[in-house]
Amino acid sequence: MNSVSLSWIASARKASLALVALLPVVAGCDKDDGTGSDTDTAANTDATTNNNTMTAPTSTDGTDTTGDTDDTDTAPTTTDGPVDVDYETDIQPIWTASCTTGCHTAGGTAASWFVITPGDSHGALVGKNALELQTMQLIAPGDRDASYLWHKINNTHIDVGGSGTPMPPPPAEGLSSDELAKIGAWIDAGANP
Repeated sequence: MNSVSLSWIASARKASLALVALLPVVAGCDKDDGTGSDTDTAANTDATTNNNTMTAPTSTDGTDTTGDTDDTDTAPTTTDGPVDVDYETDIQPIWTASCTTGCHTAGGTAASWFVITPGDSHGALVGKNALELQTMQLIAPGDRDASYLWHKINNTHIDVGGSGTPMPPPPAEGLSSDELAKIGAWIDAGANP
């Protein structure tokens, strides 16, 4: 056999395996629901993935696109962390645990930069220009990428024209991915108090 024949056989084998995988889906689509509609067939076919598992199709904003008009079970999905973040219960504890121990607290080594203890932190961060990069705010409500503190805690501050060390400074351990997700979601949601 030549290489063209082998290539054609391999392609035919893949196609036949794909058809076998679709048989259970097609068999399920042949059931008449009494409505005279073919929409169930289209929805089931669209919901099939290559490994023959069923998933509900979603739009780019994460909402259900199966045509179901009952909105009670439809929720947008995100990959950037929690949707509802409360400053006092979700964000302030991160500052308190990671930033105020001897640094961003009254009398601390970074008190001249800003103090982020409970009751002071929101006003010291949101809408205030960064000292290391005056063209950026520490926290720009609604825009984490325009927030210098976001870059400092992700160690990307040099990339945007800043200086100094990342926060918290080494050898301290950086923030967890969960903490970063909360802070990013809070900033993007408007950095509310």
